Amino acid sequence: MIAPMEKVTILIFHKIKDEFLGALQSLGLLHISQEKKDADEQLMIMQSQIRRCESFFKAAKKTKDIAALEQIAAELEGKVGFDFVELFEQLKSDLSGLLDRQEKTEKEIRNLKPWGEFDRKALEKLNNSGVKVRFFISPIKKFNIDSFEEGICVHEISRDKTYVYFVVFEKEQVVNLDCDEFFYPSLDIKALEVKSAALVDEIGEKNKLRVITLAAYKQVQDYYNTQRTKLNYLIISNSLPRTAQEKVFIINGWLPRQKKAEMEVFLEATEAYYYFSRPEPGEDVPVLLKNNWFSRLFEPITKMFALPQYGEMDLTAFFAPFFTLFFGFCLGDAGYGLIILLACAVFWKKATKTQTPFLTLGAVFGLSTFLFGLISGNLFGIELVKIENIRNIVVLNQDELFYLSLKIGVVQIFFGLLLKAINKIRQFGFLHSVSTWGWLLILSGVLPLVLASLASKTAPVWANYCAIAGLVLILLFNDLKANIFVRVGKGLWELYGGLTGFLGDVLSYVRLFALGISGAILGLVVNEIGMQFRTIPYIGYFLTFAFLVVGHAANLLLSGLSSFVHPLRLTFVEFYKNAGFEGGGRAYIPFKNVK
Repeated sequence: MIAPMEKVTILIFHKIKDEFLGALQSLGLLHISQEKKDADEQLMIMQSQIRRCESFFKAAKKTKDIAALEQIAAELEGKVGFDFVELFEQLKSDLSGLLDRQEKTEKEIRNLKPWGEFDRKALEKLNNSGVKVRFFISPIKKFNIDSFEEGICVHEISRDKTYVYFVVFEKEQVVNLDCDEFFYPSLDIKALEVKSAALVDEIGEKNKLRVITLAAYKQVQDYYNTQRTKLNYLIISNSLPRTAQEKVFIINGWLPRQKKAEMEVFLEATEAYYYFSRPEPGEDVPVLLKNNWFSRLFEPITKMFALPQYGEMDLTAFFAPFFTLFFGFCLGDAGYGLIILLACAVFWKKATKTQTPFLTLGAVFGLSTFLFGLISGNLFGIELVKIENIRNIVVLNQDELFYLSLKIGVVQIFFGLLLKAINKIRQFGFLHSVSTWGWLLILSGVLPLVLASLASKTAPVWANYCAIAGLVLILLFNDLKANIFVRVGKGLWELYGGLTGFLGDVLSYVRLFALGISGAILGLVVNEIGMQFRTIPYIGYFLTFAFLVVGHAANLLLSGLSSFVHPLRLTFVEFYKNAGFEGGGRAYIPFKNVK
């Protein structure tokens, strides 16, 4: 559900603005409406520093044993806050340059290795005496030492699978060869290896200092929180509208109704003038979701799509049981469910407060998968119905699972339409919901008529009356602002789109069955292939075990991803559409100190 909000308007004299805003930020209750203004230079500098701090945090999270490194962070005494970020960025830049130089040096060493080691002084003597030594590289297929012109002195140095490395001695004539010439660098291999080793040592020292810098995570975090608090203060302070010759500032804000008394106590202790009011239709009211512990687990899924508008219904609590059922239906393996439960239990002890809700949600999905796997008779790809002693726990066969997916679709779509009707009553009054009640009636009548026709049976009489009543309501109440003739025309078009859309929506739920059966088949295939390794002497059972572990792990990851993504689609497309969800709400973000 959405927490009811209260609007408060506050007038403050310009002399107490800074003191009042500081106290209001410490209180941390009010979501302040802002007027959009261009950011000044100070704000842009602070925003840039905050982004740089966030890059620092990303690098720190990738570094192992960050807590242990705090003991050696004393080497950086005298530095505070943003100094660590600047040092980290400088070290990162230095490391990038050193790595480029080291890579270039290693490349030069690789290029020199086919030539071996030369006496550089002997080469200089030859050059001084008029004999020039040139280095060439030729593909083996093109190289033939007998093909060189008479008088050209050629000596092969080495060759590999592809190229021949050779030298040509020139005295008077200039030799022109159809191959690549290699220009020997100023340093030989030994000197380059010494240079490379020095670069490696320097890179190691820089990396060590970089890791020590990242150990200052807490100092940077404190600075980051302080800057975020200052930034929020400046943004609010600069965006406040003024009146009375710019002597009075106006603060318009929102807070949960249950916090109204606390805000009144705070305001009474100040020199501000204030008054409270209820939200009016059309106002952009921030949204704060307030659900029970189970529905709260699914709020991140709600926020993945969009928050509801303040006036409409929060659907989190209504899709949560369906989403849990859909995940278990799609994954549908009792063994995989146990693995998910075990993994959540293992990580639970090390989880932070922000991670615990996600692990709880994972455990709920694991339990759903385990129970549905038992009902459908699937355990690590093993068909439980074929096992004599436990076949009785299998409730549904494949045909029943197929029809169950369609039945679930019908139930959720009808439930969505019911919520849509209730929401319209809450927002606009009963008359605006009549058309939706008409859809509930017409679908309640058409569905039995279609099923009876397919089964060659007589449909119940009430089905005809429901369909006719629904038809009348849709034709007459689809648009209360239009005249009767326009309503009928719109109603006919709505009937065509609605009935065909309903059929498509219901068929979309077949994906629940399809994903469940495909995962079961993949698990069965993994088992059958794995068991064939048993016949291999000595290591057969080891290979079987290894293949089963890897195969089922891959199937769990692939099927688990599909089991999350496709229920998302059913929720955000089929259910949200039929429930009339509009979305577009903005989150309630109180003006407070960042901690």
